[in-house]
Amino acid sequence: MTPKAKATSSKSHLRWPWSKKRNFDRAVGQKPEDEPEVPTQEVDLNRETNSVPVPVGPVPVSVASNYVTPPSSEERRLEDPTSREVRSSTSGLEMTQATTVSSAEASSSFFPNASNFVIKRLHVDASHHGSNSNDPSGWERLLQNTAPNALHDSEYRFDPPKCDEDTRVEVTGELMGWIQDRESPQRLLCMTGAAGSGKSALQQTVAEQCSALDILASTFFFSSTDPTRNTVPPVIPTIAYQLGSNNPTLREAISEAVTKDPLIFKKSLKTQMHRLIIRPFEDLSRTISKPELAALPYAILIDGLDECTDEQRQAELLATIDECLLQNDALPFRIFIAGRPEWAIRSALEDTGYLHQKAYHIQLSDQYDASSDIRRTLWRRLRELGRRSGDPRAQSPSWPSEEDIETLVVNASGQFIYAATVIKFVSERRSSPVDRLRAVLTWTPEDRAQPFAALDLLYTNIVSAAKEAYEAAHPERDFLLLLRVYQLLGNAHWTDHIGFAAVEVNELLDLEDNAHRWLISDLRSLVTTVDNMQTAPPSPLESLSFYHKSFVEFLDSASRSKTLFVPGSRGLEFVTESCVRALDRDDIGASYSVNDIICHFFVRPLGNPGFGSPLLEAVSHRLPQATKRWEQVEKCVSEDSQRYQFADYYDLLFLKPVFDGLLAFLSRALLEHEVRLKRSLISGPSWTDNFVITAPEP
Repeated sequence: MTPKAKATSSKSHLRWPWSKKRNFDRAVGQKPEDEPEVPTQEVDLNRETNSVPVPVGPVPVSVASNYVTPPSSEERRLEDPTSREVRSSTSGLEMTQATTVSSAEASSSFFPNASNFVIKRLHVDASHHGSNSNDPSGWERLLQNTAPNALHDSEYRFDPPKCDEDTRVEVTGELMGWIQDRESPQRLLCMTGAAGSGKSALQQTVAEQCSALDILASTFFFSSTDPTRNTVPPVIPTIAYQLGSNNPTLREAISEAVTKDPLIFKKSLKTQMHRLIIRPFEDLSRTISKPELAALPYAILIDGLDECTDEQRQAELLATIDECLLQNDALPFRIFIAGRPEWAIRSALEDTGYLHQKAYHIQLSDQYDASSDIRRTLWRRLRELGRRSGDPRAQSPSWPSEEDIETLVVNASGQFIYAATVIKFVSERRSSPVDRLRAVLTWTPEDRAQPFAALDLLYTNIVSAAKEAYEAAHPERDFLLLLRVYQLLGNAHWTDHIGFAAVEVNELLDLEDNAHRWLISDLRSLVTTVDNMQTAPPSPLESLSFYHKSFVEFLDSASRSKTLFVPGSRGLEFVTESCVRALDRDDIGASYSVNDIICHFFVRPLGNPGFGSPLLEAVSHRLPQATKRWEQVEKCVSEDSQRYQFADYYDLLFLKPVFDGLLAFLSRALLEHEVRLKRSLISGPSWTDNFVITAPEP
């Protein structure tokens, strides 16, 4: 059989150390089946006349079945397939294995016109080393570092939240108008809003509209619960992938950038932005006309920045966008970022922030009242559920009632997520929508049904993260207790028509002026500050405002907030203890705010201060420290009376008690320590045995 006739015989390939073992490799020295032995000619590659430049790559060779000379010990060692040796040297890779190339493989070998010869001491010049055939291409490497789940049309985000056809029309129009106004000097739009206010639904709606107009360049939807898209590293590769998918020239340039630097994804965000986005676009702009460049998709959408796990990386991403994209006028992009008003984006957008002048800022919860859209959505969705239901009550035109809808709208407090949670709960197929809606409207903590489970999970995640961050910075403070105290003291209904300003609470608790701002630093999507005086912070009338009624109900309910729950009684007890500490500081005369709180919490339960304090009379001869404190209380009352001499004295000083148990907490906070110390000195029955304190009638 001629060598040519053996072209279809199995081949043996010389494998580099990084190559995968091929199924058809043969052991060294093994003869192909039915292949006759052929004489070989030894070639010494050390001789200049026989030197052949050998490029690097998988070398198809077959091993000689016999040798001209008896094998040396070194050659015998090399015949063992387990003892193949590759040695690196300054000149490249030196391979000492003796091999032979058959003419059957000449067409695919590096010696197409040679046959039946032995190669010894093969030297490979590594300076001409190219990419391995098994290495992924630059584009494949890019794909390995993207987050497919973050795309607006990802399969993972099946049926994502988006606006109903006739809802959020005004805000959607403003967003799309800004994106399409390419003459606007501000090329960054930041939309912030409270948790559950519909930011992601708006982003999804805008993404779909931009896609339909063929102007969508890329999207990235963060999610704190998805580990593939809750960090910053995949953001730029994912954006680059989408840009390259829109234009073959960009794809080639991006792929080449990754091939040149396979470690690009370990570099800083700015380096990645320059190499994967800016340079490819600059190269492209030099090869096409301006109209062609302007015709490329240009809208970049990033949603849920606050759901990135590391707030420092959030800030780094914003700074990278500013430095690399906003400060480069040659780039066509318009960037739309949405998220809760947490630290990274809030500090960048505030008056002194570096994005304040550069960004068009929409404060969704403050600028748009979503109540009418929520009402419209509830009507439509509940009526659809009723028509599909087998319950005749649900099919009635009177269901749901206007009263039911208005109750839901009020409870939503502008939260689309509240409406979505209610609709999801009511749409349970195994129950009547009428009964499920009634369960929502009449829910109590004793009920087994949990209609607000999804909403409670959102609140739990936000509050837990804020607690961890705050207590890491202030390990001596109880975040949940402080939040509860600010909530209770700022609630005029709870404190009977008096809502105390945050600065007043700070003074009472002996905290810094801005303590309330630090407390809610990571709760800005649920709590904000309200200042009726519009003065520089800290304003004497600045108070905390809770965006959503449902969040207040969450804090008030042990069954909903679970481990985050702080009883109102514990909050009141802490306020009372703080009042006692304020009395002992001897500086209350200089603080009107502390006076107000002490009068409100201490004076009313004791009776008319003008006629003396029964508690003071009962303990004055026994407990000097308590007597001193009550003298301080009466001083507060006197100063308050002088300040508010034109006010209704009865309304000011004799308000309805916060609740009936107030005096019990007050008595314990004031007297427990002294009674314990002096109990052994008091002879006869204790005065407390016959002294009963009751709260006066309203």
